[in-house]
Formats: sequence, structure tokens, C-alpha cells
Amino acid sequence: MRPGPGPGSCNSVSDSEPSRRRRVPGAANRNLYERTASTGEAVYEIGYRDADGRQRFETIGRKIGEARKARDEALVRRGRGEPTHSNPRLRFGEAADRWLVEQVADLRRQTRNGYRSAVEKHLRPRFGNRRLDRITVDDWALLVRQLRAAGLAESTIEGVLRVGRRVYKFAARRMGWYGVLTIALLEPSERPKVTARRKHRIYTPEQLAQTLAAAHEPYRTLFSFAAATGARVSECVGLVWADLDLRDPEAATVSIEFQVDRAGERQELKTEASRREVELPPSLARMLIAHRARSLHRRPGDFVFATASGKALGQRNVSRELRKAQRKAHDGDGRPTFPVLHRRDSEGKRMKVPRGAVPCFHSFRHTCASWAIADGDGAEEVSWQLGHKDSIVTRKVYIAEVRSAERTARRRGRMEARYGDLFEGLVPEARGPAEDRPGRRERDRHGGRRHPRGRRRGGLEASIGTPSTEGGQTRRAAA
Repeated sequence: MRPGPGPGSCNSVSDSEPSRRRRVPGAANRNLYERTASTGEAVYEIGYRDADGRQRFETIGRKIGEARKARDEALVRRGRGEPTHSNPRLRFGEAADRWLVEQVADLRRQTRNGYRSAVEKHLRPRFGNRRLDRITVDDWALLVRQLRAAGLAESTIEGVLRVGRRVYKFAARRMGWYGVLTIALLEPSERPKVTARRKHRIYTPEQLAQTLAAAHEPYRTLFSFAAATGARVSECVGLVWADLDLRDPEAATVSIEFQVDRAGERQELKTEASRREVELPPSLARMLIAHRARSLHRRPGDFVFATASGKALGQRNVSRELRKAQRKAHDGDGRPTFPVLHRRDSEGKRMKVPRGAVPCFHSFRHTCASWAIADGDGAEEVSWQLGHKDSIVTRKVYIAEVRSAERTARRRGRMEARYGDLFEGLVPEARGPAEDRPGRRERDRHGGRRHPRGRRRGGLEASIGTPSTEGGQTRRAAA
């Protein structure tokens, strides 16, 4: 069946003037139209409203069967809520703007700022006016090389690519764009090396004790709490007294469920795994009790670490106070704990401190995890204390520490298997008060080890005791 009057009829139009579309009669031809193209050929079109309510027309070809099939497929996609029309001219900047307004607006302030920064600083200057289907995999590989040359961390570069992927996916879901996600075509060698992490800067026992001794209140208690629990700075400053159970210092705990962002807003932690309850060593519990007695803000809803007006301490102010304490810290002989902080140039001005040369506040968290792993705590236990999603995250972040501890344990086990029976008969019977040695029944009950909870609390107590000096040498005071 030919559509309507042919090009040779009296109703035909000239080759240079295509005709207007006309409905094709018949119940089976709903949403079908016919028109004469500029070449003089009769062609079929389909017309429909897409999932967004927009009227669409699409030229199919010369066969009515193909037009009916295309119409049916388009209507099925519309019924499912799927995009029915492609927007090949969509530009990256247009898609990014709608994504920021519609998808990102309901996220947290810090997340919104991070996404907007990635778009405005790195993506829009390069791809803002370019069509999505014209951005090639080579363009993304070049972006990675340029950001790496600019000194950005591998994790930051991965964050920029993650934003690019989300813009592409939003364009496909909401803006009718069909095409290839070219970021996914990057070769492994072209992608950011997110596993290439800088070595964690942790405190030695002497550095930690000297830093805590040099700090003044309430920062000394704040730093001690961070080192013992591994809490993030936002979690530390977000604590209220109702989160602490200090009724019995020997069984004290803290519930970490909230944080304070850089704008001073207190809000719940993002994930369920990050909400946790952590035991406190008795010495730290006594420090917190003494801190509450000194504080002007002691009600259950007051911040534990507050300003004079009762607001939460600012994260930047906490970092400044930590740097002041590190500059004041010194050993028993009066030598500075961190000599790099006291270097000056030829004009007597302080020299810039290289990144990573001195532990930062987050180093308290790394120190807590590293010491726990070195003392034999498993990745699952450390993951729970730090509020990681699972132990896989902990292993990725502290892979060197976990591997070292596991290898040491395996080597010690193999050596015991080889020589244990040989040496057993050579060890003389231990002498001393019977009460100083755990009974066999008590050892057997826990497989020859102390109870894990007692070990964890005792380990924290030994590591984060009150800093003290003896004979000019600074050490960690035992519980």
C-alpha cells in the first residue's frame, strides 16, 4: 500500500518543498503520519508523547510495516517510563547543571560542595560546551594525566571521574540521551591508581605522649579521646554528654552516632555501619569526668568539647591547636619532638612544612588502628571500632599493617610447630607466687588467651594512659 497520492499526482509537491505530514487513515494506523520528502519520496512518520509529556515525531521510512513496529516499540517504552527519544546534541554543561539542581540538591552540604567543585574546577572548563557523544575516551585519559601532573591525589582524580560518570547516567535517565559511557572504556593503566596510597603518618608512643603533655584543656582530653577511640574529628566535636556513659569508669562507653560538619551543623552519620558503641579505657573515662567537672556546659544535650558560648569546636580551630601543641612538645632533654616545625629560612621566617612530615588530627585514627593491628586485633574488630563499612575497607586502608601482623603470626606459628616440642622439656618450671600466674582452667576457658573485651580495654588503657616522664624519658603510663 502506497501512502496517499504519489509524487506524480496532481497533489504532489515539488522536490524542493516537502509536504506537511498527514494522518494515515485506518484503526491499525494510529499515531502514523505520511508526508512527501524533499526528494519526492513518500515516507512514514510516527507521532507520540514521550514519558516527559513532550510531543515527538520520528521519520521511519517508506514501509508502513516498519512504521507500525517502531510506533509499538516507542509506546511500550513510554509505558515503562523509559526514554523514548534521543537527544544527540546534549552538551555536558547542560547535563551537569540539571544534575546539580535535581540530583545533588538534597544531599549533605559537604557532599554538594564536593560535587560542585569537581564540576566547576575540572569538568566544565574542559567539557562544558562539548556534546556528550563527542567526548572520547582519549579526552578522559588526558584529563587524568593533567590532574596527576597538577599534583592531585589519585583518590581526588577518581572522585572527578565519578562525578563525570554520574552526569552521563543522569543524562541517560532523565534527559533522553543515548550513547556510550566513554569513561568506562579507560584502560586499567589509564585509570587513577586509587590503591597507591601515601604511607600513613602515625604517632610513635613518645610523640603521642609528648604531644598530649604539651596540649592544654580541653584539647588534651579531645586528643586523648581521638587517639583511644579512632574517632574522626567531626565525630569528636559532635559528641554530647548524653552519648557518654561514665557512671562506672571501669565500664565506660561512648555511642558515636552523630557528627558536626564544617558549617557547625550536627547531623547523623551517613551509614548504619558508622554508628557504633566503643569501650573507653578507665584512665580516659576519668579524664572525661574531670573535664565535665570543669566545663560550663554539662547538660545531656551540651557538646562535650564546646566553646565558651556552648557551640561545638570548629574543625579548623582543633587543627590549629594540635599544631600549637606539636610545636611546644619536647622530650626529657628539652629537644623538640617535631624538629621540622622549628626550621627557619635565612630571613628567620618559618619554613613551609612538607605535607605528611608531621602527624595531623586524622593520624590519631591511623595510630589507633595501627597499634590495635600490631597488638593482634583482627581486621573485623578494628573495622567495627573505626566505623568502616566492613573489614574489606579496613584491609584496603591498612593493608600494610594487616599483612605485617598476619605474616608475623604465621611465622611465629610455624616456628612453634617446628621447635615447640623440642624446647618444651628445656624450659625450667617457673617460680613465683601462684596468684601471679593464671590458672590452667582460666587459660583453657579462653583458648590460652585473655578475654577479647578485656584485652581490648586493657590495650587501650596501656596505650592511652596519662603521659608521664621518668628519668628524663617520656613513656606511656601503664593502666
